[in-house]
Amino acid sequence: MRKRECVLVLFAMLFAGCSGDSARSGLTGYVEAEYIYISGLETGWITSSAVSEGDHVSAEQVLLSLDDERQAFDVAEATERATAAHAQWRDLQSGARPEELKRLDAQLAEAKTSLTLADLELRRLRDLRRKGAASEAVLDKAKAEYSAAKARLDSATASIGVAKLAAREEALIAAKAAAEAAEAVLAKAQWRFDQRSLVARNAGLVTAVYYRQGEQLPAGAPALAILPDNGLKIRFFIPQSRALEFAPGTAVSIHQDGAPQLISATVSYLAERVEFTPPVIYSVANREKLVFMVEARVPPNSRLHAGQPVDVSLL
Repeated sequence: MRKRECVLVLFAMLFAGCSGDSARSGLTGYVEAEYIYISGLETGWITSSAVSEGDHVSAEQVLLSLDDERQAFDVAEATERATAAHAQWRDLQSGARPEELKRLDAQLAEAKTSLTLADLELRRLRDLRRKGAASEAVLDKAKAEYSAAKARLDSATASIGVAKLAAREEALIAAKAAAEAAEAVLAKAQWRFDQRSLVARNAGLVTAVYYRQGEQLPAGAPALAILPDNGLKIRFFIPQSRALEFAPGTAVSIHQDGAPQLISATVSYLAERVEFTPPVIYSVANREKLVFMVEARVPPNSRLHAGQPVDVSLL
């Protein structure tokens, strides 16, 4: 019995030594994926779908389209309102129309003719009055008619001057603001119309399609999922005693089963807090149970898959 106990102790010591070397040389982790979910801002029927699971898409590629009749009507209405607002602004800047100016010119010519006739009549009656052939009352009436004709001429001249001027500054400011507001409404309507085509913001692999052509996509619900080309990372845990070895920016090597070549990755995140903390005094034995979570970003086209176990070691 004593010989057997010695053999068991020897095997335990060898196992502990191997385990310690393994912990220093390599760590076990797994592949984590950061998916992008494509959804619509408003509900709508899917009229066309351009991708399927397994397709690789490029940035700004159209993925699917939603019905856009209502949005097209909004764009048309906003366009007409913007056109009307700009026309109103230009009209206030240009003054009266040519037809109105022609009418005012005719009134001015008429006022000049009336003043000329009133002046001639006044001169004639003054001569007759000096000769005693006209009464003072008749002369006073001629003076009044001359004054009225001159006032009409002054009024017609002023009306033409005002008609050729633009509107008041306050009116122009209000018209300009209305035109700019109409342009903003048009831009908003056009933006909503453009959102009926869902596009990829990043290049990547289509991993899931949740809604297809002919189905109604609820507002905010993901229509499909994309794994970006740079969307994979390695997540692994390190003993607290090795935290200083895996600072962000540290290069590590990744080995996957069946692959002869190693993959280089870069540590992008080191957790701020330890995990699996035992609720007892930190003895030497308990400190060995403390671990930090570490994440390392892998380059595109690494041929790794989400959930796949890998081995991690320092370069």
